[in-house]
Amino acid sequence: MIKRLALLCCILLLPTIAAAEGTTNYGDFWVGGQVGGLFDAKTDPAIMAGATVGYNFCMPYRPSWQRYFGVALDFQWNQLNNLKTLGNNHFVDGNQFALALLARVQYPLMGDESFTRGRFVPFIMAGPAIVWTTPNLGDNRTDPGVVAEVGFEYFVIPQLSIGPSYRFRWLSEGGGEFQHTVLARVAYHF
Repeated sequence: MIKRLALLCCILLLPTIAAAEGTTNYGDFWVGGQVGGLFDAKTDPAIMAGATVGYNFCMPYRPSWQRYFGVALDFQWNQLNNLKTLGNNHFVDGNQFALALLARVQYPLMGDESFTRGRFVPFIMAGPAIVWTTPNLGDNRTDPGVVAEVGFEYFVIPQLSIGPSYRFRWLSEGGGEFQHTVLARVAYHF
């Protein structure tokens, strides 16, 4: 049991040891596009699309532990299909837009000389959001919210990553509204 635990610790610490030697560079700006489906108890399933701009902190001259952290600014659009919150059994369509500032925690795995950011990178992002809802009928509204996302990136080539994510969004509207998104993202890392 102790040998297995020691082996697991060594495997998890390999990226840290490589970064400490100065042979890796995990810091970068990145931009990505995403598409997916949004699921909400108050609407029918909907299509979503968006874009993300992010920065991962670590550069060769900084401490190696910083490669675990980053930030992202995310913009998302999604359809409103049969919004059921207007009362009087009215069902309306429309659009919803969200802007979120997200903190990112990641763990680069399988890095080498070609894939200095890691080849497989699981991550968690979370932060505040502002959501604009524009139904075809009725009043527009703006609500604060919270976004949390979990997923992974797989680097196809050293600068291009693809990967699925699950995103949870909570809106303060009407005592709380929960939205769930499954998305696929393609990102280019500079």
